[in-house]
Amino acid sequence: MTTLSTTSSQTLSWAHVAILVWMRWLISLVFRLVYPLLTFLATSFAVDLSTVSLLITIQVGASLLSPLGGMLSDRFGDRTTIFWSGMLFVVGTVVCAFSHHFWLFLFGYGIIGLAVAIAMPALQSYVSARSHYTQRGRMLGILELSWSLSALLGVPLVTWTADRFGLDTVFFVLAIVGVINVALTIVLPNDEQIHALYARSTSESRLSHLVRRPVILSTLIFIFVQMAAVELIFVSYAGWLSSTFGSTTTELGFVFGLLGVVELVGALIATLFTDRIGKRRAVLGGFALVGIWLLLLPHSASWALFLTLLLAFDLCFEFAIVSTFPLVSGLSAQGRGTVLAAMTACIGGGRILGSLIAPWLSITIGYGFNSTLAGILVLGAVSFGIMTIREGRA
Repeated sequence: MTTLSTTSSQTLSWAHVAILVWMRWLISLVFRLVYPLLTFLATSFAVDLSTVSLLITIQVGASLLSPLGGMLSDRFGDRTTIFWSGMLFVVGTVVCAFSHHFWLFLFGYGIIGLAVAIAMPALQSYVSARSHYTQRGRMLGILELSWSLSALLGVPLVTWTADRFGLDTVFFVLAIVGVINVALTIVLPNDEQIHALYARSTSESRLSHLVRRPVILSTLIFIFVQMAAVELIFVSYAGWLSSTFGSTTTELGFVFGLLGVVELVGALIATLFTDRIGKRRAVLGGFALVGIWLLLLPHSASWALFLTLLLAFDLCFEFAIVSTFPLVSGLSAQGRGTVLAAMTACIGGGRILGSLIAPWLSITIGYGFNSTLAGILVLGAVSFGIMTIREGRA
């Protein structure tokens, strides 16, 4: 059987990689499906949109608990953490499937959010521990392709199923698939030997110890600022298109679909070229282009130019953020899971901050200011990263 070069005597076959990508695809799907279903959920549970939007809040908020997943990975092993996060996922989907009241559904979805927060860094750490640093951009890039594919292949299927058969059917199916994933975890190579090798000193893998290392702390700050900045656009671009160019709901749906395709292309480019370019260079260069497109966006004189710049921004952002995972994975072997989980928490925290600020800025100052401010923040963070971020080899 063809295998992939790794740092361990235990290798990942392409079959193992396919299982891991499938697992990542499923949790990405559940993370994203709530957005197009907000109106459907509000109608199903007879609540208003502001109430049902709590699902997004609890989902993003759960990502702040990702350090728990990283610490569990570094303490008990990645595969064990993936297994138990899968069990949590099944419990959450079953609760959602049997929910006839919104607050019980919210509780179940919160359990799913916790499972996703724990599973994401564990999956990334598992792949990182079995891939040589020179190939890690390719390996983690393959894993991260599932994010784009969940929007292109999964969300339309879920919305169709919910409309045709009901919400309970959707979550019953997700629960069954979750059980299958738990079973698939057992066939993955055990990581006890790798875990024993890299976790000899538990103090070295503690978050409080890791963030005192300047290169790790500066990288996490860099990621937080970048995510807060770009969220100013992701939250406001639909309103910007509607108010400035009179875009219809159909046109906005078309733009969302194009962004999904661009995300996939950006992730593919990162998968193919990040290792060749160099992780640090890919991240800093990618975000530098993001900042340039953001500064140009307010000067768009036409819908076509605006759309072109928006797609260029999203392409470079996807390339940069996917390249960031292999960069961060090499900063600490002992605390790899914890550092990757801290990165996930910074992504969630940045998104929360940006999503809270973006509507207020759009109303009080204007959409163009959102983009200009985002561009300044992105390029400022790139300058900070040039001075402080270094590439590891773990």
